Amino acid sequence: MSRKNTAATIITIVIAALAIATTLFLLYQMSQTEVQENTPGSFIPSDEVNDEMNENATRLVKNNCEVFRVFLQYGLTHEAEPYNNKPDDGYYTVSADTYKDMASLKKLVEETFVEKEAERILTDVGGNGAVYAEQEDGTLGISEKCIDEKGNFKGMEYGYSWTNATVTLLPVSNTECDITIELAAEDGTGGSAAVGSPNSTQSSPTSADSSADSSAQSAASAAPKTFTVTMIKANGTWLLEKLAY
Repeated sequence: MSRKNTAATIITIVIAALAIATTLFLLYQMSQTEVQENTPGSFIPSDEVNDEMNENATRLVKNNCEVFRVFLQYGLTHEAEPYNNKPDDGYYTVSADTYKDMASLKKLVEETFVEKEAERILTDVGGNGAVYAEQEDGTLGISEKCIDEKGNFKGMEYGYSWTNATVTLLPVSNTECDITIELAAEDGTGGSAAVGSPNSTQSSPTSADSSADSSAQSAASAAPKTFTVTMIKANGTWLLEKLAY
């Protein structure tokens, strides 16, 4: 086994948003971090396994971000019903160019997550049933439950940007690797805002408290968000255990 590999590899993934639910990822392989001295006993993969983990982590993090955006954050554009009526079957017809049918969405999800998690995402990722479904004519439909009265997707409020995400790989074995993702807070959004609470309200501060609150919010907005997801290899394929955001 080669000793030049280390227990952790840091990758920076740059995401350029081309359109809603369409992203371009560029991978920059940085020098491997010398962490072995600080983590005695850590698993050190061979050069071949190390490269395999890097390649698959890049693919899976990219797909994870895409699934998050399509199913929870932005959704896909859709066609309005005549006279702004509700669709008879409960689904608006998706008009986005990125995904034309349910099969293409299922392929994205099933090639990214383990079977149980893929099923959850496809059938009830947000607690309101399936976000997307195949319509009778074979086109892709988006649930009316996910669309507000103005015709917009009821997206999750999220104060962090996937642009320039820093991804750290921590190999556990030849078939398991933890992936730690760090996202920067978006400017002016307040990175400490609770994810998934777009309708939360706040009481108005007094003038004496305003300055202190503003400083605290500014500091909070600068704080990055860090979370970890596990990548496992089963039947020759690397998949994520959970949708991470």
